[in-house]
Amino acid sequence: MAQVEIYDGEGDELLFTGQFDFLPRAGESIARNTDDYFHYYEVIDVWHREDSEAGRFQACLAVKIVD
Repeated sequence: MAQVEIYDGEGDELLFTGQFDFLPRAGESIARNTDDYFHYYEVIDVWHREDSEAGRFQACLAVKIVD
């Protein structure tokens, strides 16, 4: 499973991180259950950020709330 950082597409604020079996693509949706309520997000961008100290890349998504 890949650890993915999910950012607000408007403000580049980190919303949450999650474990994904595969990386969602732009145009796909993510549903997240928080406090027994589903929040829906549309993926608008996908990129990989390099962590130069660790020598690895971090998968990142930008999303917009569809709720």
